Amino acid sequence: MRRIIETSFDQQVKDLQALIRIPSVSRGEPKEGMPYGEHVFAALRKAQDIARNLGFEKVWDVDARCGVVEYGEGDEIVAVMAHLDVVPEGTGWAYPPYGAEIHEGAMYGRGTADDKGAAVSALYALYALKESGAKMRRRVRILLGCDEERGSTGIERYKEVEGEPDLAFTPDATYPVVNSEMNILHIAFEKKYPCAVRAKVGTAANVIPGEAKSDRPALCETGKEGHASMPDHADNALMKLVKAVSEAELSPADRETFSGLVRLLYGFNHGEGLGVDRTDASGRLTLAPTLLSADETGVSITFDIRYPASMTFEELKGSLDKAMATAGFVSGECFNSMGHYIAPDTELVSTLMDVYAELSGDRESKPISIGGGTYAREFKNAVAVGVTRPDRPDLCHIANENILLSEMEFNTRFMAECLRRLAAE
Repeated sequence: MRRIIETSFDQQVKDLQALIRIPSVSRGEPKEGMPYGEHVFAALRKAQDIARNLGFEKVWDVDARCGVVEYGEGDEIVAVMAHLDVVPEGTGWAYPPYGAEIHEGAMYGRGTADDKGAAVSALYALYALKESGAKMRRRVRILLGCDEERGSTGIERYKEVEGEPDLAFTPDATYPVVNSEMNILHIAFEKKYPCAVRAKVGTAANVIPGEAKSDRPALCETGKEGHASMPDHADNALMKLVKAVSEAELSPADRETFSGLVRLLYGFNHGEGLGVDRTDASGRLTLAPTLLSADETGVSITFDIRYPASMTFEELKGSLDKAMATAGFVSGECFNSMGHYIAPDTELVSTLMDVYAELSGDRESKPISIGGGTYAREFKNAVAVGVTRPDRPDLCHIANENILLSEMEFNTRFMAECLRRLAAE
């Protein structure tokens, strides 16, 4: 299979470039037959074209919400779940975010690491298995989700129509294998009053903003964009702006509002100021303010919270409501996703760990827990694995997202071997 991957790699790179050049930001304006907008739909159609060009005959989609590519024989199904939607590009790029330019052995663009690069690698991994002539004992399905960044409704629809696979993995996290994912809460807090400050900050609930602006006074704060599950690796421009505004000349009501947010949130990445910091075996709680709106109707702020298994949603929300009430805020819209765990001694986890150890030479690593949320939590027997190497920075949701071409080839080899062991005789 390795020779097949090597000889087809130039075309694999070209196919990924074509996908990256489609700005498939999650949940664009819906149109007829295009539930997530025309750009996400275009990415889905392009990925399906890639699959057909690789010789796959069973290619379809579920209501244009999730693409499916199937190969093999057998009653059981092994699924590889990737997604084609991306978060907004944000600012601070050295190269065009949808240019798919290659510099010093790396392809730059939104989606290269999260998750179009993995989607293309999955297709070429299955292609290598097909071309090798391996006899199949299970069917393999590559699922091409179209709404992972905003709630995974495409995969939910897939499950309603097609049911659960028997085993599944999603190349949308970090190596070696993620067998535990923390709970996730996105929650907005609002304070209604005639606010004189004007600001609109943030691009998505799961992205820490790297830039924030206000017009009262005219302020612009620059930080470092990052994935909301890893606030220690970012520099939150939203909170820098909140602090700067709190120190400006304000009305008593505005000063109370912004000073209260500083008191509760500034300098804290784990909810310390709100009294919700907790750590257990699944990890430590993280809390990142990611969206802010201030206008004549008041102030709204949204938190991305990754919280450990020992904390319930009711307990967390109760503590947040109590703390935010001291600054005059009440909770509004929220989205909660419960965590996920798969035992390390299962066929799925042990196989993926064995393949990673053999291909990487790393025989010491163990399965890990993350604060990020992936498609794995949507299925009973699923985990996340790759595609970020442990010695590489996580580039998801930030400017200059990129993937090394050497890593892209490694990911393809890894998935091909995993599929051979899980699905072939």
